[in-house]
Amino acid sequence: MENPVRVIPIECKFGPVSAFAYYVDAQEPAIIDTGVNVSAAQDIEPILAEHGIRIEDICWILLTHGHVDHLGGAYAVWEKTGRRAKVVIPEKEARLLRDRNEQIVDYKALQGKYITDPAIQEKHIAMLTSDIGDNIEPELEVKDGDHISLGGAVSLTVVETPGHSIGSVTFVMDGLDWAFAADAVQMYGGLSGLPTIENPRLYRESVHRLLKDVCPSRLYLGHPFRNINGELQSAQITGEEVASVLQASLDMDAKLVDIVQRHLSGDTQSNESNSLYGPFESIAAEIGYTGDPRNLPCSFFVTMHGYQEELNGTQSK
Repeated sequence: MENPVRVIPIECKFGPVSAFAYYVDAQEPAIIDTGVNVSAAQDIEPILAEHGIRIEDICWILLTHGHVDHLGGAYAVWEKTGRRAKVVIPEKEARLLRDRNEQIVDYKALQGKYITDPAIQEKHIAMLTSDIGDNIEPELEVKDGDHISLGGAVSLTVVETPGHSIGSVTFVMDGLDWAFAADAVQMYGGLSGLPTIENPRLYRESVHRLLKDVCPSRLYLGHPFRNINGELQSAQITGEEVASVLQASLDMDAKLVDIVQRHLSGDTQSNESNSLYGPFESIAAEIGYTGDPRNLPCSFFVTMHGYQEELNGTQSK
């Protein structure tokens, strides 16, 4: 059977960017990731209706990680199911679902750490608050090796794939090896042209695991990411392209390791803080990065912070 399980990609648009949610058609239908707060009414419900599906019939809300563009719409979707859907999130990121103020804590520790203008920080915090719905107590907090049955012959295995975020997971469809990896795989980055990686060591271990151990036949990503030529690729990858996408992600990681080592180690480390790019100005110049790191979302400071911590040996294990 060519398509034994129907998967419907749903592009959730907000501002200049978008994130994908995936509807899995099963006896107990699931939505994997949920976009931001407005996505339930603006994108998810209308697209499902086009396919003759009622959003209120969703039984499972499965979250790959706790970032706002994937978790933000969970409460609104849950509400539309009459609060009957079971909400699932990785154990290590459940705090981000229970208390949306934890999103602000993470922001201040990563991107916000390098933004010195209080007005910009306040703007970002307001955006984060509006993009995420109310707090939810998860039905399940999952970890590596857990299984979720969607009824009948459809089930998913949880594979921990941290790095993009500290607790990100991939849901792998049993028997088909379809991997819903969201942002655990970044290639050469999204619109900004740089991947978002909080912990580089964990990121490369996760991509290696997907490439060598999981060996997906399909890869469902959270965004369209760029190839080596800077061209945005489809977020749904099949066949031989899967291995190429995973290898491209490792190649970009190796490139960033080399650049950071040359620019931030020993006497070469810059103390510049007044630049738009803070202490990473020379790196931005070498890679030709011209984006504004004061925008939200923006990968630049998050990723540079992660690679600098790895270089300095100060990253949490």
